[in-house]
Amino acid sequence: MNIPPEHPLLQPKGVHLETPAFQRLVDTLTEWLWSGTTGGFIVGAPRIGKSWAARSLADQLRLRDGRAVPVLYMSIVDRDTKTIAEICRRACIDQDLPITGRANADRLSEQFLTHVCDAQVEADMRTAVLVVDEFDHLIPRQFNAFAEFFNRLDQLHRTMMTVFIGNKAEALALLELMTGDEYRRIRGRFFKRFAEYYGIRNREELTALMRQYDTLRYPEHGPTYCAAFLPQAVDAGWRLAGLSKDLWRMYSEIAKDCDLDSWGLEYAVGTLNVLVTDLLPQYGWQNVEDDLLREAILLTHVADDFVKAHSVRAIR
Repeated sequence: MNIPPEHPLLQPKGVHLETPAFQRLVDTLTEWLWSGTTGGFIVGAPRIGKSWAARSLADQLRLRDGRAVPVLYMSIVDRDTKTIAEICRRACIDQDLPITGRANADRLSEQFLTHVCDAQVEADMRTAVLVVDEFDHLIPRQFNAFAEFFNRLDQLHRTMMTVFIGNKAEALALLELMTGDEYRRIRGRFFKRFAEYYGIRNREELTALMRQYDTLRYPEHGPTYCAAFLPQAVDAGWRLAGLSKDLWRMYSEIAKDCDLDSWGLEYAVGTLNVLVTDLLPQYGWQNVEDDLLREAILLTHVADDFVKAHSVRAIR
């Protein structure tokens, strides 16, 4: 096979696929935006594609008249010293704004808010969306930085919806610390809206994911993803989506043993990638055994320490 090394299936995180969960996220945030929501939070299990979805929201959220709303992304990192100033600094860093080591919180805040206003002016609107990924690394008092962003924009007759995205267990533990009167203002502004993000939850969603390997092409007018690695199979009429029933059955068995409520996008895509690029070309596509499908799933470590993957050699 003469496959270019830059092929998306051969690049880390090179595959960008549409998922029902992402479309639901877009629909949810659009509803929040249209209803004038000032903020909310999205939680989900680790490694199910939350960060990928958060970074993919640019040009996805639109006003009722169809205009795209500016979406700004920032990710919270864990630091020994957790300050309000660190939030302002992080906001500037993630927008690639030049900052100096001696810049104080006021200066950083103004610099970030100027950037927000510039984005709104360029889009010819007075609103924007700030996506705060990994928000479970925050401590309660750091939410005051986001309240300050909101207040300063409100003084300028502008607004910004802040969406917090994080891992479910850690995020809910953090929110539990903010149930007292001290944080009533923060809760009222940012925590009135809630949604949960999932990975692949049923066979139909898996089939839709697998069909994209049968239709997406690289380069634009080149072979499909599957045809690049399995040309004879595709010429014979074989399609990857035809394995969805058996693959979902094998995943369901593993998920039941490991108490998984959805198949994280990272693991599902990793499974499909290894099937298309390695296992099926090596071991054949005509009579795919359950053990091979199980091996493809376990090679992504979706089961962590609960299930030990069998050697591929044992399959033969």
